Amino acid sequence: MKLGVLKSWDKLHHTHYVNACEALKVNYEVIDILAADWIDKIRASECDGFLCRPPCDFQERKSIYDEKIYFIHKFLKKPIYPSFDEQFIYENKRNMASFLEIMNFPHPKTNVFARKEDALLYIESCRYPIVFKSNIGAGASGVTIVKNKQHAKKIITSIFGRFRSLFAIGKIPFLKSKTLRGLKYPAFGKIQKHYVIIQEYHKIKWEWRIIKIGNSYFGHQKLLKGEFASGSGIDAVGWVEPPKELLILIKDVCEKGQFYSMSVDIFETEKGEYLINELQTHFGAYDRPQMYIDGIPGRYLLQNDMYMFEEGHFNKYFNNILRVEHFIEILKNSK
Repeated sequence: MKLGVLKSWDKLHHTHYVNACEALKVNYEVIDILAADWIDKIRASECDGFLCRPPCDFQERKSIYDEKIYFIHKFLKKPIYPSFDEQFIYENKRNMASFLEIMNFPHPKTNVFARKEDALLYIESCRYPIVFKSNIGAGASGVTIVKNKQHAKKIITSIFGRFRSLFAIGKIPFLKSKTLRGLKYPAFGKIQKHYVIIQEYHKIKWEWRIIKIGNSYFGHQKLLKGEFASGSGIDAVGWVEPPKELLILIKDVCEKGQFYSMSVDIFETEKGEYLINELQTHFGAYDRPQMYIDGIPGRYLLQNDMYMFEEGHFNKYFNNILRVEHFIEILKNSK
């Protein structure tokens, strides 16, 4: 068995796959998917399948990566992990909204507008506050809570242009500097143009992160920081037992989507509803256990329709031990 590890812009993410392969003593080859001769490299590698990690920083980079793994999967007929469909949804809130709506999973009602006039008509009669989201962006970096029509109209006008789309300035996100005492700066490379994603606003108690990789399940709370529950820092986590109905929900999501590796972020609203907020086949996670029950690290395994707790640290190398093990199992079963 030989696995290909796809390398792109990031100098670090693919190394977690490499570390997992080495720990499991799996033969591997690192392939630069951005190289001009990347197709020749894929063909010559003789790999049984390819481990992927798309970028999540810029929309254009994510699109380029999606295009390349599409051809690897569709025309070169090479297995990839995670599956193409779950990576197509990854860091693409437009696609995710369509999936959740078609599959009838509970989620905040989300409207995607590609015409300025449609977006302006919607904000005339919608209930405020509403939530504007960018298509790509980790945490709350692309999220704006809008409390009135004037603010909403200003964003829409920037995104679509005041007179013509050619003159659209776009919605410019401002990020906090990690070195200059939190000073905010305009991230021009992340400008959003020509579409808006508007989501219903719900007051939440917290957010649950539920993870399924193969037959391993994990869960914990993401606690509120202001109005948001985004982030994976240790101080933002509640290590409590996840509700079993959320484990069942993620199982249903993965079965219907035929997903291999998925993190589902689920709002628990003040009204007691569970609403899916995010689907991420790759997700922010420090190299630590992703679940503690009564202070004991571990995972749930689904056995005979029962979720059985197993003690241990199963999330090493940023969850990639589990991903590599699962991919090898899939490849062996396909032969």
